[in-house]
Parts: sequence; C-alpha cells; structure tokens
Amino acid sequence: MKVLQEGALADFLNRFMELILLNVLWFICSLPVFTLGASTCAMYEVTLRWSLHESPAIVGTFFRTFMRSFRKAAAVFFIFAGAGLFLALDLWCALQWQTRFRFLIVVVILAAVYFYLAVLSHVCPVLVYFDTGVKESIRRAFFLSMSNGVFTVFIMVLNLLPVFLIFLFPYYFGQIVFFYFMIGAGVIAFLCSLHLIRLFDPERAGEAEKLEEEQRRLRKEERRL
Repeated sequence: MKVLQEGALADFLNRFMELILLNVLWFICSLPVFTLGASTCAMYEVTLRWSLHESPAIVGTFFRTFMRSFRKAAAVFFIFAGAGLFLALDLWCALQWQTRFRFLIVVVILAAVYFYLAVLSHVCPVLVYFDTGVKESIRRAFFLSMSNGVFTVFIMVLNLLPVFLIFLFPYYFGQIVFFYFMIGAGVIAFLCSLHLIRLFDPERAGEAEKLEEEQRRLRKEERRL
C-alpha cells in the first residue's frame, strides 16, 4: 500500500499507513480473544519481513499466516494464559500470607514472572519465523530470550509500555487504549522485529541491510542525474 512514491517523507507516510492497516487487522482478528495468538503471529510475520526490507502484501500475508499458524498459536495462547493466571494467583496469595518467609516467596514468584514475560515476548515471533511446533517454539523462545541480554528487558518493556502508561496516566486511559489498538501494537511489534530479526537470523539480516543500502545509494544517484 503506497501513498507516495519517493523520498523520506513518502517512506514515513507509507509505513505509517501500513502500520494502521496492520494494527486494525490485528485488532479485529483478536476480538474473539482466543485468536490473539494467531493474530499476533500474523502481525509479526509482516513486521519481521519489513525488518528484512521486504514489501509483503499486508492483507494477504496477514491472513495466510493467521490461518497457517492458528492451531499452534491457539495452543500457545491457552498455555500462557493459564500460566499467567497461575502466577498472578500465586503472587496475590503470597502477598496475603503473614509469614516470615513472605518476602522470599514473593521474590521467587517475581523471578518466575520475569522468565514468563521473557518467553512470552519472544514466542509468537519465534513460532512464525521458524515455523516450529508448540513445544519447540517455547523452548527456542526461552533460550533466545535468555541469550538476548538487556535487549530482552527492552522488548519486555516495549510490550508492557501501554500498561505502564495506564498506571502512570490513568486519566488518559481511553486515549492510551485507542492509540494502542489503532497503531501502537503494530509500532511495538515493528520496533521489536528490528532487533529480533538480528537475533533470529543475523546473516540474513546483514545481507538485507547491505542490499537496502545499495538500493538507497542507487536511488540517490538516480535523483542526482
């Protein structure tokens, strides 16, 4: 979907409009809730390909990936939804306990929450990029997130940014939610993909970057002529 044809402003506006379209598709396909995993995988398929400087057909790519990954993504969704509820209940119970070891128990649960969020923030991109089974996707997401250092924290913070903003600015709840469902989820996925593609496939990412640089150089030369 191209709004303008040339120049940095045209590239920015084109990507802005594409992000809105992608975000709307993600939002609509996530409405049944249990399809959230499949729609997130479909969104990451598009943003990961953008990170490789490809230009996929957004609607076609989104729905093909949605259908292809539906079963595995639904299983991942229910696994992580159940695990998240379990950890939340554990944390709530630990905070209510009146015991000398409460602080230690809370620390252990928070550590488990960290690993949970680290894997959760990687599992959909891993599933769609490597096209592996549910168990292998979770295993690979764990090891990749643990090898990702400070960038794992960065990706987790990006994904939790809407929650942080709502806590910090509760009076702007409606505006934050509207912005997130209008374009924010797509922007976050794209920013995460820019790093994740280098983690998943550094050689391919490097080749794509070199090709893009060469194409930029050729375009500049054409404009000078």
